[in-house]
Amino acid sequence: MLVRQHRRATPTRFKNGKSKHEKQFDQSVSNAEAGANTVPLVDQRATRRVYDVSLSKPRWWLVLPCLLLITLASAPDTLLINDFIVRRYERHYGLDSSEKAHQTECRQSSTSTVGYWYLQDYLPSGADYNRVQQDAAEFNIKNALATIIPSLFSVVILGSNCDAIGRRPLLFLPFIGKVIRYSLMLIIITRDLSDTWLLLSHAIESMFGSVGIVTLSTLAYITDCTHESERTRPFFLTEVITLVARVVPVIALGLWLKRFLYIIPTSVSLALCVIGALYVLFIQPESLQHVICPTFYET
Repeated sequence: MLVRQHRRATPTRFKNGKSKHEKQFDQSVSNAEAGANTVPLVDQRATRRVYDVSLSKPRWWLVLPCLLLITLASAPDTLLINDFIVRRYERHYGLDSSEKAHQTECRQSSTSTVGYWYLQDYLPSGADYNRVQQDAAEFNIKNALATIIPSLFSVVILGSNCDAIGRRPLLFLPFIGKVIRYSLMLIIITRDLSDTWLLLSHAIESMFGSVGIVTLSTLAYITDCTHESERTRPFFLTEVITLVARVVPVIALGLWLKRFLYIIPTSVSLALCVIGALYVLFIQPESLQHVICPTFYET
């Protein structure tokens, strides 16, 4: 067994005007005794847990289903709500009796200007379709104003704290907002509620964040799980998936709305968001270590 001796500074004592030096040694301390009196700075369980996390980072592609599901659900929103509003105002002004004739008149009236006064004279429904377009435009303005303040709150507050609260909460909250919105949308469609309920549903969705928050969290998640030299392929695949998920639902919805209405598309979007929320809640791992093992970083 190794033995170490620790030497003190030599004390000096004076006796009868003469200095007398004494050499004293501490008690010999073995390595085992010295180790027994030491206190670790970090709990061993926390150290082992952080070590295991560092060895097993989550796969970067595990976040792609979240982005895919919310993009598929959100891509046709603009087309769906615009078609719904226009048909609602057509019904309000009594212009939904003969669909093809009124659509032709609508296209002609939308291309007419003040100089072509004779077109409006021979189009009895032209003025009514102008009112439909004016009301739809007014609704879009109100909708933008109703969503801008909650969206600023979600982007600034949630987005700026993405590194503090973790990636999973920012992937989960937009799905909750979408579920609330599509549930209200189904009630609005079936019971023919006023435009105020539409504005309220959009405002609630904006408070939870939307596709922008999920996209931000997805890119941050990929950055956490990959090395700097390995991020080109993940980012490229993410952009391709986003592009396909934005184009395909819009084309499919456009073909659907030629023959049918809104219950089925809204239900499909609601189902996609429910699946996405369950995926984040039970399958999606966290990528930030200080969120997984906060005791290590607190000490």
